[in-house]
Amino acid sequence: MAVEGKRKVAYFYDAEIGNYHYGQGHPMKPHRVRMTHNLVVNYGLYREMEVFRPKPVSRDQMTRFHSDDYINFLRVINPDNMSEFLRHLQRFNVGEDCPVFDGLFEFCQLYTSGSIGGAVRLNKGQNDIVINWAGGLHHAKKSEASGFCYINDCVLAILELLKHHQRVLYIDID
Repeated sequence: MAVEGKRKVAYFYDAEIGNYHYGQGHPMKPHRVRMTHNLVVNYGLYREMEVFRPKPVSRDQMTRFHSDDYINFLRVINPDNMSEFLRHLQRFNVGEDCPVFDGLFEFCQLYTSGSIGGAVRLNKGQNDIVINWAGGLHHAKKSEASGFCYINDCVLAILELLKHHQRVLYIDID
């Protein structure tokens, strides 16, 4: 951590995040992340931080917390094949709050990548502060979607931080 001078801030953003859509009438709106990014750019805040496009996390990184069968389900499910996975939809709590939409797995990779990438940068001492507006989807369980969340990027980032830190304090403010 920088003792004197400015703190080094990393900001993770991928423009693709705003292209995903939970469906008509759903309160979760990933395009709001794009709107937030536009504010960061228009107010010149990006000049005060390092901006990164997150490298997509692998299936193996996701299974550090989530079960193999759940991750495999998220990889294959899409609106066109949902009828083939009716039991799985119920088992993994995918439906109303956590709907199936085009690019679901890629969406999960994007928001999770910024959180894990940020944790890696903190662990390496490359940054003092990390921002991932797409992340924070902390309601997902080991083998179940919950509360608009499919992958628990917070748990995965904490697991990354625990590689170098004895304790991690996580505060949920929603």
